[in-house]
Amino acid sequence: MPTYIYWGDDDYLIERNINKLRDLVVHPNWQVFNFSSYQFGANNFNAAFNELLTPPIGSGGRLVLLSNCGEWKAIDDTKIEQLERTLLNLPDTNHLLLTSQSKLDNRLKFTKLISRYAQVKEFSLIPAWDTQKLTNRVKEAAYFLSLSISNEAVHLLAASVGNNTRLLFNELEKLSLVSVSSEIDVSHVQSLVSITTANTLQLAQAICVKDTTKATQVLTNLFSQNEPVLKIVATLTTLFRTWLIVKAMVDEGVLDNHIIATAAGVGNPNRVYYLKQEVSTISINRFKQLLYQLLELEILAKLGGTESLFTSHIISLCTL
Repeated sequence: MPTYIYWGDDDYLIERNINKLRDLVVHPNWQVFNFSSYQFGANNFNAAFNELLTPPIGSGGRLVLLSNCGEWKAIDDTKIEQLERTLLNLPDTNHLLLTSQSKLDNRLKFTKLISRYAQVKEFSLIPAWDTQKLTNRVKEAAYFLSLSISNEAVHLLAASVGNNTRLLFNELEKLSLVSVSSEIDVSHVQSLVSITTANTLQLAQAICVKDTTKATQVLTNLFSQNEPVLKIVATLTTLFRTWLIVKAMVDEGVLDNHIIATAAGVGNPNRVYYLKQEVSTISINRFKQLLYQLLELEILAKLGGTESLFTSHIISLCTL
């Protein structure tokens, strides 16, 4: 029973894998007849299920996509029973794909049913701090595109694109044009990739070490990438709150990384090792001052402050 669930917040990677599955299942000459896409909603369930039970036209198979299935709990018992009947009678040529940004809730009847039939794949954005996973993602993407790339180029490209998967693939496809018969090396990346991609973690780190020049440079790049001000402030607040909690627990003599991770809301206890290093030279009082200023900055952002005013506040954070 060919059923799949793709979930996660990496929309671009989900999109690529949808296209990959479609090209695998549906004959290119019959896609207009055998590939159907529906948004999640009560009105679309019957149409999607009817398509699932319809034999494909011409060559190849049929793929039905039900996207943005965020509210799993909104699927009532009637639709769950209808889905089960459909899956039990699903022809081998017909495939069902559901996508969602949110993870399946194992407590729901729908989840218990679909888990018996579906292949579940996660496509979540890698945290900006996890450089090892970002490096591995570059290697995986290069392999996916059948490209050879040196380790030095991998590390530079990972630092340049961060966790922006769409940008990663775009840059790799651009690099492939100049290295048709050779390995992509660091000189290719330096000459063709714009090393200006910034993320809010870099901004927070610059504030921590009072590097005003780096902070303003990163902020300018974030603005050029159309990063919303409210999102920047929210991410900064989350980062500094996490650092404050870690710093407080370290100062209290707590050694267990799992306890610190739980208190700080960090999902991966292994990250605590890096967090301890990041807070080691900063006082707990400074973290408190920074958080207080960030609350004022959030108010400014909600009131629609200008980019120049926002930049001046970031500079003042570096001087605390």
